[in-house]
Amino acid sequence: MARKKYYKKRTYRKRNYNNQEIDPLTWWIVLLWAFSYMTYIWFIKDNIENIIFFLKIFVPILIISTWLIIFYLHKRKKEKEQKRINDYPDFLLKLESKIKTYKPYKKFSKEEPYQIWLHGHLQNEYPELEVEKTIEYTRPDIIVNDIAIEIKWPTNMQWLNTLQDKIAKYLPKRKYLFIVLFDINIVKNKTEEENMKIYEDKKNQILENTIESKRDKIIFIEM
Repeated sequence: MARKKYYKKRTYRKRNYNNQEIDPLTWWIVLLWAFSYMTYIWFIKDNIENIIFFLKIFVPILIISTWLIIFYLHKRKKEKEQKRINDYPDFLLKLESKIKTYKPYKKFSKEEPYQIWLHGHLQNEYPELEVEKTIEYTRPDIIVNDIAIEIKWPTNMQWLNTLQDKIAKYLPKRKYLFIVLFDINIVKNKTEEENMKIYEDKKNQILENTIESKRDKIIFIEM
């Protein structure tokens, strides 16, 4: 008989946590373009000299102002992410740093060796470490106290699409979740830069779709 699962699958509605910052800027762009369009319709449309003047003056202003706003939003997003990292407790930063010092001596053809060698890498400093201990139908790859460490090789889109459910299962039982990713290859026949861009977009989508109280407890580590 199949074992009955006692946890409920959770779904998350995508939320925008930056509304207070983005909305005024979005309205500024809309109003700027609307003003320029109305100026063109009322004063410029039938005069070729005014059209040329409009193209030379207003269009560059619109493009530059839009680019500055996009640049500002991108900068604010990076600052928020850095603040989120800086707010982590010292023991999390120490564990993150220790994980990052792990360097596989070769590329393995399956996930298990990455788990075994990372376990050995951490064990001297964290003797309380456990491997694949099942607790209430959840089984992270490695557990350090109340921290779950999930390892993935290779990192592809199919696995990333399951990550939301893993977060929903692990974080109610553990205080923090480390997601350690090896061999990021989201789409075959893409360059490394293209794959990293796809990965970053997907990671941001996952974080946006995670409720705020859990989002700050997730640490991605790209190996």
